[in-house]
Amino acid sequence: MGDAVFYTFSITIIAVSAAVILAYREFQWMAYVGLFSLLLLSVSSMDGSLAYLLRGGDFVVWVLPFLLLSSTTAIGFLIVSARIEPLHPLARLKLSFRLLAMVSACFPVSYVFWLGKISLAFMWLPVNVLFFLMLLSQALPPLTWHVSDPLQRRLTWSFPLGVAAIAIAIQVVHYTGEGFSQARMNELNRFTALLYAMSSLAVVLWQIVANTRENLKTERQMLEAERNEAQLQLALNQTRSDYQDALTAASQHRSRLATVSHDLKQPVMALRHAVDQMQRAGQGDDAGKLSRAIDYIASLSHAYVGNESRGAASNDLESSDRTSGGAETVDVQTFAQMLEHMFLAQAEEQGVRLRVIGSKGSVFVEPLPMMRVMTNLLSNALAHAQAKRVVVGFRRQGSKVVFQVHDDGVGIDSNALETALEPGVKGIGSDGQGLGLGIVSELCRSVNADFRLLSREGRGTSAYVSLPLRD
Repeated sequence: MGDAVFYTFSITIIAVSAAVILAYREFQWMAYVGLFSLLLLSVSSMDGSLAYLLRGGDFVVWVLPFLLLSSTTAIGFLIVSARIEPLHPLARLKLSFRLLAMVSACFPVSYVFWLGKISLAFMWLPVNVLFFLMLLSQALPPLTWHVSDPLQRRLTWSFPLGVAAIAIAIQVVHYTGEGFSQARMNELNRFTALLYAMSSLAVVLWQIVANTRENLKTERQMLEAERNEAQLQLALNQTRSDYQDALTAASQHRSRLATVSHDLKQPVMALRHAVDQMQRAGQGDDAGKLSRAIDYIASLSHAYVGNESRGAASNDLESSDRTSGGAETVDVQTFAQMLEHMFLAQAEEQGVRLRVIGSKGSVFVEPLPMMRVMTNLLSNALAHAQAKRVVVGFRRQGSKVVFQVHDDGVGIDSNALETALEPGVKGIGSDGQGLGLGIVSELCRSVNADFRLLSREGRGTSAYVSLPLRD
């Protein structure tokens, strides 16, 4: 009954270990299953179980245990050599363990030549020494394995050393003292073999699970990295697509501007001719006002057409500024009258009450850029504010005159207000190009004018441009 329990339990341990190794597909660890199967077979030959099953004679009883133990020793040394990691400093011992494996293999291979000539009891001595050396050396491969768990690292190398120490102690007591009975020795051999198989296979399975967990972690990290890379690639492709769309829209916009600007040349020439006739007819005041408006339109046309011919939309402000002829003193009333003449009819058509309030004094500015600022702000108010009333005024504050545009329209929410001055940003419901406020901001920056935009959703919008006063 005791034999049946021992061998059933041992075979179950080996079978379960083999099943786990095959399930994880870590086939390189099957060598340990083979080693412990051969060790169990050696124990069965020493305690007489194998002889009982084979019903053998002296060869099975005396010679076969020697052959099995020496073969187990040779295979154990080969496994030690194979399982030491090549990049570890202990890898230099690989050749030594291969040589020990060859020495151990010489005993079972050459027994036909010396059996009967040399005492078998004498040959057991070197085989036992090699066997226990093999058991001790099983602690070396785990030292070279990648083990992140400190507890696993300690148990991995301490198990083989502990079992080997127990086996050596048993043999030392047996051969130096009165010795154990054969039955007691068989029990101790079984205990040693079972303890060694259980501890070593537990270390192997632990390492397999740890390696699998580490591989899964690495695979998850790689998948996460690939997913992030794919998202970045998608974002990059979307950015490229948006950039191409922006280039196409900008090209179409420049083309439309160039066409419109080109088509304005002929009407401007006709208007100049009409103004000349008005001056000859004695209508000098009205003709002067119309002449300034025509100059403004002509300057814008020249700027856009020149800009398109160079193919550089970014030079728009610079080009138009060069046509202004530099800063000069301009009566505030002149700006007020021009704005009123240019937008009063449009406001009346839209049902908007437009009021332009002038002021005494003059400002020192570049006329064309500043006129563009004022017309863009007033045009935006009429076109997009959905206002019923728009007030334009010039207010003197210290050494400056503040140009102001107030409307009682829908206003701009706080989030949109932060980006309202960026070129191409349009308000909700706007059918424009989102350029007006961007142009105003750039023009004010180019002439060092302070521009502020205040708005509350549902309460209207106010724009302020500070101009230097010329006394």
